[in-house]
Order: sequence, then C-alpha cells, then structure tokens
Amino acid sequence: MISLSSILATLFLLLGSILFGYGLITNGDPMYTKSLGWNLNLIWGTVVFCVGILFGLGNWLSNQIPQKEKN
Repeated sequence: MISLSSILATLFLLLGSILFGYGLITNGDPMYTKSLGWNLNLIWGTVVFCVGILFGLGNWLSNQIPQKEKN
C-alpha cells in the first residue's frame, strides 16, 4: 500500500524541482528588482525540494523498522 508520506514526498520533490528550474532559467531577470534582487523561485524551490527529501527519508526510515506480525 502506498503511504501518504511517499505521495507527499513525490509532490514536494516535483514542485521544488519545477520552482528551482524556473529560478535558474530566470536568474538575472529584471523582475527580481521588485523583491530586492532576491530570486525567490530559486530559494523556495530549494526549500520545498528539501522538505520533499525529508518526507522521503522519513518514509524510507519507517519502512526499515520491522513491523510486528499480526496474529
């Protein structure tokens, strides 16, 4: 059965990679002057991608713990 954390990890990794990629493509664009020169797409893409890694790591660790057998 697919766990909720694996679905969330996949979604966060996908969204983070899209934001990060868009931030890389538009790096140096004049639209970032409105945000004091900060490339927020790149920053938040990294943050969301790291959250996806944490969800995936938690899912992997929970699968490594042996489950009690049901009688």
